[in-house]
Amino acid sequence: LVVIDADGGGRRRLTGDAAILFAPVWLPDGRTIAALGGYLPENFYRSDIWLIDARGSDAAARAGGRNLSGRHDIMPASTMNSDIAPGEDARLVPSADGRWITFQAPHEGSMELWRIATADGALERLTEGRHMISSFDQVAVGGGGGSRAGGGSRAGGASGGRSRTVWLRSSPTELSDVWVRDGAAGEPRRLTELNRDVLAEIELREPVERWAEVDGRRIQGWFLAADPGTGKAGTPARGKPAKTGGPKPAPLVTEIHGGPHTLYGWAPMLEFQLLAATGIGVFYCNPRGSEGYGLEFNEANIRDWGPGPMRDVLAGIDALVADGLADPGRLGVTGGSYGGYLTNWIVAHDERFAAAMTCRSVSDMAMLFLTGDISSGFWPSYEFRSTPWDDPAYFREISPLTYADRIRTPLLIQHSEKDIRTTIGQAEALFTVLRSKRRPVRLLRVPEETHELTRSGTPFRRVENLNVVRDWFRHFLVDEKRGLPPLPKVRAGR
Repeated sequence: LVVIDADGGGRRRLTGDAAILFAPVWLPDGRTIAALGGYLPENFYRSDIWLIDARGSDAAARAGGRNLSGRHDIMPASTMNSDIAPGEDARLVPSADGRWITFQAPHEGSMELWRIATADGALERLTEGRHMISSFDQVAVGGGGGSRAGGGSRAGGASGGRSRTVWLRSSPTELSDVWVRDGAAGEPRRLTELNRDVLAEIELREPVERWAEVDGRRIQGWFLAADPGTGKAGTPARGKPAKTGGPKPAPLVTEIHGGPHTLYGWAPMLEFQLLAATGIGVFYCNPRGSEGYGLEFNEANIRDWGPGPMRDVLAGIDALVADGLADPGRLGVTGGSYGGYLTNWIVAHDERFAAAMTCRSVSDMAMLFLTGDISSGFWPSYEFRSTPWDDPAYFREISPLTYADRIRTPLLIQHSEKDIRTTIGQAEALFTVLRSKRRPVRLLRVPEETHELTRSGTPFRRVENLNVVRDWFRHFLVDEKRGLPPLPKVRAGR
């Protein structure tokens, strides 16, 4: 952190070496800055809330300042996935009297508001629900000192005034709307119904929470049941005789999030809903390495991007099959970015899937750190304790491309041509090997788009991508076809 006078002079550094601090904000005393992040290596896998002396007295120490949240296993600045809910970068909002700092952090798949005391680091959860709060702000209202640390019925009043908290809220069945709450005992009020007309015409299905235990860890997941009125959910599994006593379970697509250090949760996902409407159930979970479950869980995939997370994902699928909720003969898997990596890894190590789609994925781990906007030795030195140039054999060992010869699942490879996070060479390499082996594979190159296609890409391309996902899995899992489907008739908005 650096402070510069408004006239451009007086530059002074506030923190020592090896710091990653962001989202700084002044406390009301004018002498202290609060920021997210921390010092390396301790804060590489968890951002904490730090108080830094704005006069520069903490710059001399290796880890100068005061870590407010370090004793709590909470994860501010975590990133929850949604392909439709807008949000803002992580932020801190101090109360008007400086006694509290309000922030967002996940709790068992919900993104909630919290506050932490600047005096002693006491932590308080301000909201509770199966939802995602993706943006917020607070102000002091009325007389007195006024607290800005609202957000829950317990906030406000602590400093003699009232607070007003506003936030952007969504859930699996609700798109983003603005909510507000006044005072210490006020009830939350929804201010907007921005998508009322659209939501009146469609059904968004509520997911069911599921937990599995793998290697001594609890893995949170969700199951979105297929619409029973569509598809062929009552047909028997491929190659298995029909049994009496009721219809067969529906096909299932498993979705894997990127990161790997992000999370799924109680957030809206249009892709999941579209698959369910097509007659396909959806399973998604937070395997080891996901955010929101503490530091140990977040670090549990270090030097283990493939086998361990694969066990976490497959455990959830096995449970759904055992419970009669998924047809073992009609399983699909898909994911983007790291989720694409794990999709590639899974279909190279498990033959149970009838179809797969890998998006903006990683197939060659050396290429990931030699090209694009994260090319360097910085991240791999933490995530894998090595680099591709120091240990090339290891990075070949953890690359799905090394095992491509084992892939026989029909695979659609989707990649954007302007992706500089996982460059398009990742897709071309995997496609080249699979096509040379005459495997059922197709490459979808998306022009003019980046790594963010499904979240902030051009609207018509986002719609086309959703249709491609639906049609690919419907072809193999609902219609139970074996050959590659016809090419899409509507392409590039035409």
